[in-house]
Amino acid sequence: MGFANLLVTINTPDKAMSSLHHDSRNARLERLRRVQVMLCADTPSLGRGRIGWFAVLGSLLGALAMSMTLAGFVPMRAGASAKTQPVFSLPDPMANIARKTPKMVTSIDSEPLARPMIALVIDDIGPARQWSQMAVDLPMPVTMAILPYVSDAANWANLAKAAGHEVLLHMPMEPFGLEDPGPGALLRRLSAAQNRQRLATALDRVPGVIGINNHMGSRFTSCARCVAEVAGLLHERGLIFLDSVTSGKSAAARTVGKRGVPIIKRDVFLDDLDTPEAIATQMRRAEKMALQNGVVVVIAHPRPASMAALQNWPQVLEKKGIRMVSLREAMAQKQAQERGLHLRSAGL
Repeated sequence: MGFANLLVTINTPDKAMSSLHHDSRNARLERLRRVQVMLCADTPSLGRGRIGWFAVLGSLLGALAMSMTLAGFVPMRAGASAKTQPVFSLPDPMANIARKTPKMVTSIDSEPLARPMIALVIDDIGPARQWSQMAVDLPMPVTMAILPYVSDAANWANLAKAAGHEVLLHMPMEPFGLEDPGPGALLRRLSAAQNRQRLATALDRVPGVIGINNHMGSRFTSCARCVAEVAGLLHERGLIFLDSVTSGKSAAARTVGKRGVPIIKRDVFLDDLDTPEAIATQMRRAEKMALQNGVVVVIAHPRPASMAALQNWPQVLEKKGIRMVSLREAMAQKQAQERGLHLRSAGL
């Protein structure tokens, strides 16, 4: 019987081979004996000598043992107790997604964007009494910047507040040119203590201010050290700073904010040229900027042409969908825009 016949004999599904698990011990021994006899009788047809047959026999016996071992891993019956079944499971990485996912942040304000707005500041209140009074009487929200060295500075502050206006200290500061900023000005050559004392004295002369802005001051505001030295006093008193931007080199914006003082910058000077035509041009410029950017800060002065032009400006702005607001409302809206938020159009 050749090797092919041997494989046929082993794999024949006869009654004796139908189940490896239920053969008697004698039957298994008899099959092994028959295999040995066939191997010995058929040596020439499978190789030279018996060494090759022993290798073949070892392989067959190994395969047989492996099949019997694997047969032991039989799945348990469906009705077996779950307590006796080993459980091998990996953690589900998606199991806690719902618990760990943060809640969606919804909009804090579903109302439309606030209308474009213009905040108007009138500088130099005090010396020109007739025109300063006309500024106080303007029928619109206006922020009055009062010079501290006029004798009746406190009276102007009270008049402005009684008319519903906000008040700033229009603090004299050193310019680059030869202009005189007035007595008590902040100067680069003075010590920090001296400048702080000058600012404190000026604040006491103009009661109830919400902050300060610079009168002239192109040289002083370009000095980051100088601005930082007085910013601490503003922070202590909870005041804001309006940078009139009298110089493109102003360091106020990057210095005052670091000291915790809210700051806003002037966008348009209305009357650098004191003529009706020039003022009308600057008004149109401010309106265009407001429609484009949302918030604009305009500075004007108590002069005849300016006061005449401002009388009907609120009505013109209303037709264009632009509101006139206080400086603090404009500042709050600008800060909100920088943070990507929107304030309600009703104001603060």
